[in-house]
Amino acid sequence: MRFKVTILFAGFSGKLPYCAHGWGTWALIQDGKHNILLDTGGVGLRLNFYKILEEQGLKAEEIDYVLLTHMHFDHVCNMDLLPNATFVLSQKEWDHANDMENRDLFIQESAILPMRNAKKVFVKEDGQEILPGVTTLMTPGHTPGCVSYVLHQDNGEVWVLAGDAAKNRGELRTRDVQMSLNPVDSAASLEKIVQTADRILPGHDGWIRVEDGHLVPEGDNDVKLEFAQGITVNGGQTSITIHMD
Repeated sequence: MRFKVTILFAGFSGKLPYCAHGWGTWALIQDGKHNILLDTGGVGLRLNFYKILEEQGLKAEEIDYVLLTHMHFDHVCNMDLLPNATFVLSQKEWDHANDMENRDLFIQESAILPMRNAKKVFVKEDGQEILPGVTTLMTPGHTPGCVSYVLHQDNGEVWVLAGDAAKNRGELRTRDVQMSLNPVDSAASLEKIVQTADRILPGHDGWIRVEDGHLVPEGDNDVKLEFAQGITVNGGQTSITIHMD
């Protein structure tokens, strides 16, 4: 197997009535030569960012590449903590992020600033090789410049790191998305991902395997919510677990 993928933070879908919680999937990809991140996680991970990398035997300075799926706040926070990384994103997404006349409010100026002087590689088409065995899949809809990344394993399997082009197992099953700037493009991108992949890592879920056209989640995706001392919920509990069906 050419690529090892370790989920550093398993994303989860959901929101409050007026608030997106922003739990995007964040992963480490290693090929024996490079340390690569898929996105950089949300702001809630910031205080533990270095610790999470250290648990994998890495320092932030040792990250070589970051594959950015898109520029929303829950996927690109913490970029400024990676001083030696080259950031990969689509040209369309960079143009979208810098369009101040038609602002996407999920893109923060604080995320754009560290990118302006960072080393960047712009994706412009399907099949663009980023590194040996890593190619691109243009998957617009959620944003105009969403791009997924394809890992070509030595055993012939194709793994698609989908980002928010496919946020979770529900979107993959139904081809219907909750949040998209272009639902028609999103539906086409979801179909493209399923037709391409043997295994999919969505933007807010764990691994999904494609078997004879069926989508099979690999294991559970549970989130444990813990509450501060002195606060209990649901009749005295200090934590609750949410399970994605």
